[in-house]
Amino acid sequence: MKSVAIEREFGSGGRDIGIRIAKEAQIPYYDGQLLIEAAKGYGIEIATLKEFDENKVGSFLYNIAMMAGYNQYENMAKINEIFYGMKETIKNLHAEGPAVFIGRCSTEILKSCEDVVTVFVRCSDKEKRVQRIFDKENVDTMQKARRLMDRKDWGREKYFKFWTKKDWKDEKNYDLVLDTAKFSLEECSEILLKRMNEQALESIIINDADF
Repeated sequence: MKSVAIEREFGSGGRDIGIRIAKEAQIPYYDGQLLIEAAKGYGIEIATLKEFDENKVGSFLYNIAMMAGYNQYENMAKINEIFYGMKETIKNLHAEGPAVFIGRCSTEILKSCEDVVTVFVRCSDKEKRVQRIFDKENVDTMQKARRLMDRKDWGREKYFKFWTKKDWKDEKNYDLVLDTAKFSLEECSEILLKRMNEQALESIIINDADF
């Protein structure tokens, strides 16, 4: 069985798909917090990683790169050290066996591994995304849910661009693109599980005609 690395639009259900796959396949699941905990086990010193996590300040990392100042080198050295710790943690965990990795540029970090399926989960129906965010997150209006969606996506896009120099939504970066406006979370999970169990890996995009 292959590992799977998932990038996802906020509110697309990508995290839920990852959890469902890990449970069904009985393999480990790693998102931001769990990766931090795992890094400690490898003795990697990334105590300030939480401050720079994709969910909080992806845009801040991008802005740092654009800054000019006397302490820019010091800031960049620290940030590079933090990302190196995350990168090595993801690679070490994958070397231990199949697992599900959520975000944190894991799709690019593991891209060269033949035993990894990289996937981008999107939802082309924005109102469906907003409704899912309203139902699952701590927001009390649809307007706040929409603002949260835009802010989270912007941060993730900048985080990905900062480290990979690539477009987060570019379908060419992934083996699969799944649209939860067209398929249920259960169907998306089944598609991924099937690919994880395939021997050959080809780059395709799932759409209505493919399912």
